[in-house]
Amino acid sequence: MKQIYLILLILLLITSCNLQKSSYKNISNEDYDKALADTILAYALDHEALYSLADTIKPISSVKFLRFAIAKDSTMKDGDANITLQDSLLKKIETYQKVCKALSIGDFEFVLLPFERTEKSIRNLEIYVVRKSRLVSILKTYSVFFGQWGFTPSTSPAVVLTAIEYESRLDRNRAFGYLFGYPKHAVDFFVESTRKQEADSAKVLVPRDFFAIPVFAGNTGYFTYATPKGYQPTAVDSAIYKNAMVTLERYKTLRVKFVTPGGLNATKLWMELIKN
Repeated sequence: MKQIYLILLILLLITSCNLQKSSYKNISNEDYDKALADTILAYALDHEALYSLADTIKPISSVKFLRFAIAKDSTMKDGDANITLQDSLLKKIETYQKVCKALSIGDFEFVLLPFERTEKSIRNLEIYVVRKSRLVSILKTYSVFFGQWGFTPSTSPAVVLTAIEYESRLDRNRAFGYLFGYPKHAVDFFVESTRKQEADSAKVLVPRDFFAIPVFAGNTGYFTYATPKGYQPTAVDSAIYKNAMVTLERYKTLRVKFVTPGGLNATKLWMELIKN
């Protein structure tokens, strides 16, 4: 079974290096903040989202973390009608929503997801980029897990992400582990080590090592997953690493051509990356 899984993974990763040749329509010229879009893409490409934006290694990636004082404060109760009284904050969020809509082209969908938990009146939100073809593949591969929510290959990315965000901790960990492109052995370890820690009265963290895949911004701390202490990387880990390095080197080569006195022209760089 492990051999079959490895063969399928390697074939998938090899295929991911040859991005789909289907033409992507250009980003529309509709009303959206193009400077903000460029800033968001610049950060995303320099970090782990590169492996979603320029490859299919990661089915989804985090793009932008946001915080707004739009949630209930201590004086409010569930069911109250008047919660978000600062319309200016909703206008800011609408600006991000328009950027997400504009950047959602071809195989890419940008989703602005509100987190379940709040901090007093602060609601955290995150922009994710989804490679829709890879999401379909993940939902098929792990259908016995994702089927519990009725997810099928045709389920909307926004529905999948929202439902998972509001699920129990362990189900959420497993789901996002698969969706972020971590190998099954790493997802299994993370879920089981979390389960063990929760059952421990002292809540001691299970010893672990980390397998890091470099991004432009740095070699560690971005596309990284936990493994058992003393774990030796296998062909599965090596395949992910090697394919990622091909994409990263290609990105480094192209990136220098899009650096301007005003910064990185990230939108044009992304269009060049997905054109070929």
